Amino acid sequence: MSASVWALAGRNLRRHLARSVLMGIGLMAGVVCITLTEATGEGARRAVAQSFKAMIGALDVLFVQPGGSAQRGMTTPAANTLTAEDAAAIRQAVPNVQAVGAQQSDLGAATEVGAKGGTTVLFGSTANWANIRGDSLASGAFFSNEDDTALARVAVLGSDVAHDYFPGSSPLGQRIWLGGVEFEVVGVLAPNGAGPGGISMDNLVYIPLETARRRVFNRDNLDLISVKLASPGAWSETQTAVHGLVRQRHGLAGEQLDDFRVSSPRAMIARVANVDTTLRKALLWVGALALLIGGAVIANLMFAATASRRFEIATRRAVGATRADILRQFWAEAVIVAFAAATLGTVLAVAAVQVGARAMGMPLAVSWPVTAGVVVATVVVGAMAGYIPARRAARLAPSEALRTAP
Repeated sequence: MSASVWALAGRNLRRHLARSVLMGIGLMAGVVCITLTEATGEGARRAVAQSFKAMIGALDVLFVQPGGSAQRGMTTPAANTLTAEDAAAIRQAVPNVQAVGAQQSDLGAATEVGAKGGTTVLFGSTANWANIRGDSLASGAFFSNEDDTALARVAVLGSDVAHDYFPGSSPLGQRIWLGGVEFEVVGVLAPNGAGPGGISMDNLVYIPLETARRRVFNRDNLDLISVKLASPGAWSETQTAVHGLVRQRHGLAGEQLDDFRVSSPRAMIARVANVDTTLRKALLWVGALALLIGGAVIANLMFAATASRRFEIATRRAVGATRADILRQFWAEAVIVAFAAATLGTVLAVAAVQVGARAMGMPLAVSWPVTAGVVVATVVVGAMAGYIPARRAARLAPSEALRTAP
């Protein structure tokens, strides 16, 4: 359509501003409703993913932990049957495995520096653990495979531990007592933030796994095996392969229950961040219904406008306008209203997201692909709703229009 058609449609809409606003208000409400609903869901997904990333690091991993189906009840301690040999077998025999890390832990290890004492989460881990998690260091370095083999008494501190026990000074090269054993600090991790439930993921210390096994914990079985995937897209097949290998190594056959479990962070996040609740679905349906109602309002008002604008139509036809010209003008009016409603609705929704996120501390984030899709859908609904009234106006004969004109 030519620029003159759009200009004429715009002038007619401004001349009948109240009617134009009524035509677009339903569409605008639909855009706002859908955008806000998706923003709530997207914000929740991002918040959950961020908290899980702080807790578990990179998401392209599988976790093998003791327990599984053989564990009886929630309060019964899981029999720990995971070994370093299990970790080595996974690394050697399972396809799509980039690296395998192993870990032991003590959630309340006695910690002392000088006269200051307390407890911290102590992990004995393989030297590749920081790379598997994707952790970065604020200073110093992570311990090496040679440190692990030599049972070296070296430690890497979380940022909270470094701040609490070495305020105002660098911990590097200084001594810290962990579980009754003296260690030298060789590195400090960059802050990770809070995990699920707001639990700090920086109140921890890493020491070499073999040092933990022989000098601190005095036990062999592992608390966690982390399997980093070469191709995250094949996590389901890799999970099945890891599960089958560990069952075979543990001598579990037939219907014997697992004494371990293999889990995926991506699956965990999907379950926790499942915001497709009944309420959210209902709100999305309300938004879609508002768009349809807005389209119906446009159609009805344009039908009414056709009757009240008969003289205008007849005059344009008398001076040479064709039926196609009338169709394009009326249809352009519907498209302009729909586009303006979509644009204004998006602006209001984005503003509401920003205000809500700051004022109420709500995890809101605009999903721009969804928002763009809503804008396109709104314009399509408006265009479809305006086509039939525009076609009816175009078919109106000049003589009939003049007979009924005031």
